[in-house]
Amino acid sequence: MVSERTGSLVLVGVALAYAVLTLWHAPWWTVDDAYILFRYARNWYKTGLPVWNPGEPPVEGYTGTLYVALLSAGQVLGAPLEVLAKLIGLSSYAATGLFLFLLLRRLGVRPLLCAATLMLYFTAAFLFVHALSGLETSLFMALLTASVWLTVRTLQVPHPRFAPAVATFGALLGTALVRPEGTLFALVLGLVLFLRPSAGSSAFRFHPSGMLLLAGAVVFLLPLAGVTAWRWHTYGELLPNTYFAKQSPGFGWTALLSFLEFALSYWAIPALVALLAGVAEWERWGESLRVRYRDLFPVGLALAGSCGVLLVEYSRSTLQMNYAHRFWTMLYPLGLSLAAMAADTAFRALEVTAGERPLRFRRIRQLAIGLFVLQLAVHGGLWRWSERKFLRDYRQLLRDEHAAAASFLCHHLPPNAWIVVYPDAGLIPFATGLRTVDGGRLNDHFLARHHWSGTPRDSLIIGYIFAHSPAAFVFKSRRDDRLLLNAEAEAIVRDPRFAPYTLAASFRTSARRFAESYFLLVYLRRDLLPQATATLEPGTTGVAVRRDGLPSQQDRHLQQSSRCGDSAGTR
Repeated sequence: MVSERTGSLVLVGVALAYAVLTLWHAPWWTVDDAYILFRYARNWYKTGLPVWNPGEPPVEGYTGTLYVALLSAGQVLGAPLEVLAKLIGLSSYAATGLFLFLLLRRLGVRPLLCAATLMLYFTAAFLFVHALSGLETSLFMALLTASVWLTVRTLQVPHPRFAPAVATFGALLGTALVRPEGTLFALVLGLVLFLRPSAGSSAFRFHPSGMLLLAGAVVFLLPLAGVTAWRWHTYGELLPNTYFAKQSPGFGWTALLSFLEFALSYWAIPALVALLAGVAEWERWGESLRVRYRDLFPVGLALAGSCGVLLVEYSRSTLQMNYAHRFWTMLYPLGLSLAAMAADTAFRALEVTAGERPLRFRRIRQLAIGLFVLQLAVHGGLWRWSERKFLRDYRQLLRDEHAAAASFLCHHLPPNAWIVVYPDAGLIPFATGLRTVDGGRLNDHFLARHHWSGTPRDSLIIGYIFAHSPAAFVFKSRRDDRLLLNAEAEAIVRDPRFAPYTLAASFRTSARRFAESYFLLVYLRRDLLPQATATLEPGTTGVAVRRDGLPSQQDRHLQQSSRCGDSAGTR
């Protein structure tokens, strides 16, 4: 008979082996938005400030200072930005698994259920995507999970010591600095640390602790206030520019539907297992939960309230790049912990009557195992037939279109030129190093506060773009021979001031499954073309070319100019 400890070790070992093999064979991809952060980190290292266009008024087009600071620090050590981002993502993915285990043990979940929960974590398909994406998603997840674990640990100690309190508030500081949403979680968890239930009562009172107050002030509040003051001094805003760029004119249901899809895909079955086991002994299960976790009620309330605020705020925003449930990823370990906690308490309640009703106990346990295997099968299917193909095609898209367009611009534009990239301003501005107007608005203070409305007021947007005298426009398009995207982009092309520009190249990708109608069109000012008379000749993949000396498909990988050399690793 295999012991519970041995079975637990086997499950965790299998899960870790699966995760390592999956990541080893996964497409080595980087999302386009990550290059925005790389550009800020590189400029921070070179100029002393995280700015989008050096020499221009600074704008905070990144979400969270900590991750960009880590990337910039890596530049001091000579680490390639893309490689460093992967190391941070993979390390954060592994660390989250460790913090999840420590949280489960702190919650008193038995080893076999701990192992099963870790297996769900290490096989979740969407987590592989974020571990390799180059964004701060995995780091945010790791810091939030660590913050919850350390908060629970601190609450369970009658008289907290200084060192554990410092660790707790250090994790809260990291959570607050890694993303704006993290500030909300950090503040409510910090408040919870001073809320403790009175003995023999469910009422909560403010219990000041000298150690907690000192650690909270020195490690959390003062540094957070300092970074906030620095951001205000640098950018003149308390919220990042991305907040204004993503604002939606009204309340929508997209965020709620996205969250429900995520919950049904990854939490529904673990929650069903807990409910299935608990409903048979409903009263005993409820009483056990109340007694075991009464002291942690403020933590659950704080996290639930924070999630509610996020849902409301996201419902007033445009969730751009919500691939692989990016905006909900940080909550996944916490949801698993809640399900494991409920399931563990439910099975303990069932075991009390297992001798009287053994058949019922066995059937529920067998059904729980079947549901667990079903969830693992869902994870494997989502990776094999969805997420892995998305990564492969997205990587191909960036190579065929964005990297090729960046090479084209480096070859034809002077180093002091302005370009307009609409709307995916990630890899192209990073690879070229050219001053860029971000049509996606994330990195432009003016455009983030002026959204296209279909009214005469939109002339301010058009005038602002042409005021930069751009040497080139790069448009995403649904056709490869002319611009077809949205009213704003088409209004730019129809404007009389666009007359000096001509379609110089059209880039397409062979990754047709993901980007069936995704093309990049590059418009150059005619004075920058070696010859100005030619017709566009569509190619099959890569770049459609002109018969005027501009690149053909055979030589679309142009020799990089000196200003593109430091980002050649992104090709």
